Amino acid sequence: MRVVRVNGRRVAPDEAALSVDDPLARAGDGLIETMRARNGVVFRLDRHLARLAESARDLDMPGLPAEAEIRREIGEAVAAAGRGDLRVRVAVSAAPTLWVEADAVEPLGMEPATATAITMPGSWRPDLFTAQHKTASRAMWSWADRKAREARVDAALLLDDDGRMGESTTASVFVRTSDGEVLTAPARGLLPGVGREVMMSLIPGIRERAAEREEWTAAQEVVLVSALRGVVAVTSIDGRPVGDGRPGPMARGQQSALKLILEQETAAG
Repeated sequence: MRVVRVNGRRVAPDEAALSVDDPLARAGDGLIETMRARNGVVFRLDRHLARLAESARDLDMPGLPAEAEIRREIGEAVAAAGRGDLRVRVAVSAAPTLWVEADAVEPLGMEPATATAITMPGSWRPDLFTAQHKTASRAMWSWADRKAREARVDAALLLDDDGRMGESTTASVFVRTSDGEVLTAPARGLLPGVGREVMMSLIPGIRERAAEREEWTAAQEVVLVSALRGVVAVTSIDGRPVGDGRPGPMARGQQSALKLILEQETAAG
């Protein structure tokens, strides 16, 4: 059951509305967070809210709803949506507006999902400070997703001007190179994902360095990671298989590890 709450009141999804003067609606001037909940508990809620607060500070966004109010509204939405696995989305602006949604989502499986992908050269700008924050201004990411759909693939991978691997439109990217090194781009001009933090804590020796074109094209594995979707193995990029075209040991191992951590941290009370 989808639950929508706007400014402290539950509303029908088709009746939810914002003022035309709200900066969230008028200019995409707001922040969003997307999370997974299970058994009524939001996974890594503290980290998600800390990231939101850090973005509000760094982007000079005063007047957002207080953290206690955001927590309360998330709790109300999650409780009303039920104790199964949920996708929880929060949007805030300086109106102040607080929009919370909770809807059912498939539980994480033991095996990683798979995805095909295309690359988008020049779409990752390491010097673009605002891209390090999850704002409601999503035009570039939405454009990349449309290009992926046009190409009949599942995901778009964002590259810098030199072909180095950044992130996808909704997840961090990890590359296991031909010599077994695991790389992920530093969080410059891309989002420091909560799932990315978990993955980095689980893989010894991981390097924060963007994979060069020669490295990701010859990679044994390329995986996408987010707190909501878990680990997704990329099986082909631009029509060429990644590795043997199947989920590899990194994807399988990290998915099972992430699932275990999720279940431990969201165990029924």
